[in-house]
Amino acid sequence: MKQDFAALPQSDTAPRFIVVGDIGEAWSYALLNEVFNNLMNGAKLIAVHKNRFWQTEHGLQLDIGAFIHGLEYASGSEAVIIGKPSPAFFQVALDDMGLTKDEVLLIGDDIDSDVGGAQEAGLRAILVRTGKYRQAYAEASAINPDFIIDSIADLPALLGV
Repeated sequence: MKQDFAALPQSDTAPRFIVVGDIGEAWSYALLNEVFNNLMNGAKLIAVHKNRFWQTEHGLQLDIGAFIHGLEYASGSEAVIIGKPSPAFFQVALDDMGLTKDEVLLIGDDIDSDVGGAQEAGLRAILVRTGKYRQAYAEASAINPDFIIDSIADLPALLGV
């Protein structure tokens, strides 16, 4: 991620902003405490997303949303989310492709970030029962997908193609 922000000033001692992305096993108490102390000293928290969990070859694993929530709670600050489920994220994608909301149908396996984020941004969304999809979790959600399919292979039939 440092490469993505190479054009911006960076500091390991007194950052103004802390950007949190996916670092997997690199999380540690020491790192969380360092970020927490920087937030307490006025740094602003930016997160690439706020997902709860993700699917790996080892099954579901905790994602950065838990760390972001914990840092927000402990520091009393609120993170700026620059990826899903932020409506601004979806708008940037629409603008980049030159499409309107009515021309897009989002497909995802995450009822919160994919489907809920897309719907919050005014898009229609399909939940696909693959990847990190879990039936009980989806059924407990207040989010209602526009469509649900078992596989991306079912998309042509849904679209009548």
